[in-house]
Amino acid sequence: MKKEDVILQTENLSVSMRAGKERIPAVKDVTLSLKRKGCTGIIGESGCGKSLTCQAVLGLLEPKKWTVTGKVFLEDEEVPITDDRSMDRFRGKKLAFAAQNPMAAFDPRMTMGAHFLEGHSRREWDAIRKDAGERLARMGICEPESLWNRYSFELSGGQLQRVLIALVLGLHPKVLLADEPTTALDQATEEELLRILEDCQNQEGISILLVSHDLDVISRMADTVYVMYAGQIVECGEKEAVLGNPLHPYTGGLMRSRPGFSKERLKAMNGYPPRLGESTGSGCAFAPRCPFAKEVCKGEQVLREMTPGHFSRCSCFRGQGEEKHG
Repeated sequence: MKKEDVILQTENLSVSMRAGKERIPAVKDVTLSLKRKGCTGIIGESGCGKSLTCQAVLGLLEPKKWTVTGKVFLEDEEVPITDDRSMDRFRGKKLAFAAQNPMAAFDPRMTMGAHFLEGHSRREWDAIRKDAGERLARMGICEPESLWNRYSFELSGGQLQRVLIALVLGLHPKVLLADEPTTALDQATEEELLRILEDCQNQEGISILLVSHDLDVISRMADTVYVMYAGQIVECGEKEAVLGNPLHPYTGGLMRSRPGFSKERLKAMNGYPPRLGESTGSGCAFAPRCPFAKEVCKGEQVLREMTPGHFSRCSCFRGQGEEKHG
């Protein structure tokens, strides 16, 4: 990807949890890029570091609990991810966040209208109310004015997710970080939400960093895919390459466990990702679950370019369920 095509980039982004004098690694040296007006997907099982990565990019992790190192760039400007006050210039206005649990994003003591008006002067209220009504209508909210005086606990999860996206997009950000935006939504509501996100890309030129465990959502939305396991990027590349011909056994396992319209039994992977603080040694963190593991997997595995633009952190897997020979 050419430098001029990149709008958001992380360089060796790492997150460690503070436990007394100890530092427990949770996200390790994540380097990724988001294309201007594009969508980058991050996939992996729960507990692999996807949400922590987003929160680190937004500077949302409490310094008393977490240590964050590495760099984040928005266009050519470094984002001050460890300076909460300086981050006010970026959060919302340049980097917007749609949380996994929309209920937690709203103050239950405030009406929906109050959330839209918060931080704006009274002379702007009429314009904001008009813009909010138009955005809510685009989000598929019937009679958006009826939501203005309602509270978050009066709305469904699907309604809250759409209101949240309307709220953050009303600030006209350059990048939207969406953390599992379709979780707990029914299929019809999910389809509406994905259409809305596509419209935001096409009509407003917004770039999206999309975290999801749903491979169908990633397959539809993303142009580039990063696969995370145990806090590391284990595979990345163009969507067609990563999902069509995975070169890491973990990615292959995710693809085989993907539900399909057939009577075939799902091929679930054995075992679970390592828990936070659980030692995986210096070798491949996936080796204990991997059917292709060899002696070489006990050594350090680096992210290597296997084919042009397609990277994998594995020495023993060729793709399509085959072992690498030699």
